Amino acid sequence: MEPADLIDTLLQPDVDPVQGGVALKQLADDPQIGGDHLLSMMTEKADQLPDADPALMGGLLRLIHIRILQNSGGKPTGLQTDWIAMIARQLSPEVANRYLLLQLLSLIRNKESLGALNELLADCPPRGWMAAGQILSPLMQHSDWPVDALFPGVLDRIVEPALAAPILDLAGHLVRSHRVAIHPAADRVTTLNRLLGSVAERLAKFEEDPRSFGTDVDQVQAILGEAVALAVSLCDAVGLIGDPSSIGELNKAAELRHRRVQCEAAGALARLGEGVGAQHLIALTQEPSARLRAIAYADELGIGDQIDPQYREPDATAEAEVALWLSQPQQMGVPPTHVEVIDSRRILWPSYHDPVDVFLVRFEYSFGERQYSNIAIAGPTTFALSADVADLPPEDIYAIYAGWHAEHDDIFTVGARELNDAQVRLTEPMRAHLERLGYEALQVELLGFFLDETAAIFSAERDGTQCLVVTDGLETMDLPTAGRLRPPQSRDMFHLYKGRKMLRSFNPQGI
Repeated sequence: MEPADLIDTLLQPDVDPVQGGVALKQLADDPQIGGDHLLSMMTEKADQLPDADPALMGGLLRLIHIRILQNSGGKPTGLQTDWIAMIARQLSPEVANRYLLLQLLSLIRNKESLGALNELLADCPPRGWMAAGQILSPLMQHSDWPVDALFPGVLDRIVEPALAAPILDLAGHLVRSHRVAIHPAADRVTTLNRLLGSVAERLAKFEEDPRSFGTDVDQVQAILGEAVALAVSLCDAVGLIGDPSSIGELNKAAELRHRRVQCEAAGALARLGEGVGAQHLIALTQEPSARLRAIAYADELGIGDQIDPQYREPDATAEAEVALWLSQPQQMGVPPTHVEVIDSRRILWPSYHDPVDVFLVRFEYSFGERQYSNIAIAGPTTFALSADVADLPPEDIYAIYAGWHAEHDDIFTVGARELNDAQVRLTEPMRAHLERLGYEALQVELLGFFLDETAAIFSAERDGTQCLVVTDGLETMDLPTAGRLRPPQSRDMFHLYKGRKMLRSFNPQGI
């Protein structure tokens, strides 16, 4: 089928989803079809775009975006700005990733594309501040674009809640990178103060009654995330502008319980010469979830010498990294009740040429009568597994995280349902080996390929206890699953297996 025919299929308003998926795959399988060619074909049928299936259009936009980035070296050339604008306006608002088209305009980053972007931000605003942030992110990463093509006009868009924070962040970046001498929003400080007061009042209401944002967890997280992002950006903006009229609203924001907002408000107050702001900023270094940002702001403002040196120690940094990671909306969403480094070692680690400091950090949450705790890793990466690893010896906790962190084309797994006949035959000697060791009720869960080695993960019973066991026929290890609230999964067992092998190989003297 020709590309134009495939596009025709995708644009049919009543296309069968399977047929549409096949057409999309055929386009993706042909590397000769460039993103600009796909855009051209869409413009030729622009009148059909409003009624096209949003999911299929989303898939087509992803393909276009990938193809253009693959061939652009980070700055697309030769794209027709009017094509992009036309498609963005014609597509249904239900196409969730329509924002990718607007990001292309940022990537082109010339006067024409940024002018079109400014108009589209008004006509086709993205859904949510995270999408808006992705649209503008290329402009934070490059300095080869004309500021006057976007500012001050784009500041008219801050009335749109999803756009306000990313636009103000971009304006602040221009100040910090010395591309402008005066904050682009300096003449709008009254408006910014009013917005800051409004969002601080809204967050205070949420702290008193979380149900004020609704009862759907995802909806609440989205609203809260947008409100916090806006509060943070507003604090930063008025702090950089430096007008004393902002002090009252900043004091209100500093009284909120949200540590990130507190930190931004305190930093802005300190920038305005308010001693209470500097004191609050220094005090926040005691809070792990705020520590790294508070230290950075204190150093930037020249008051870093007031920080207790213990909060700059490697252990304190590791605790802060874990607390900050856990506080992200896509993780726990709130800081832990307690964090503490329980072990640290300087060892060779996957993807690092030289030894690195690796930390095991216990974290705890107290939800009234309910408790939740686990052990995370910090140092080469920051992460916490879903499975409870707290009762493993430290060497195995390092190993399971090393296995999780390792990436290589020759390290992968195949699920039991996807095993072909040859792969099934590979598992049989391992099953027999485990039976000889006394394991019963064996069921293959995964077949893992680790460079030149192959290991199988089974669910099993041993001495009446359910467990997961991994073996390559020579080395065998198991973990009990019965009676555990968050038992290990089959992939966790493969992580442990390959992590042990890698750490032994990298650190022959032991860890």
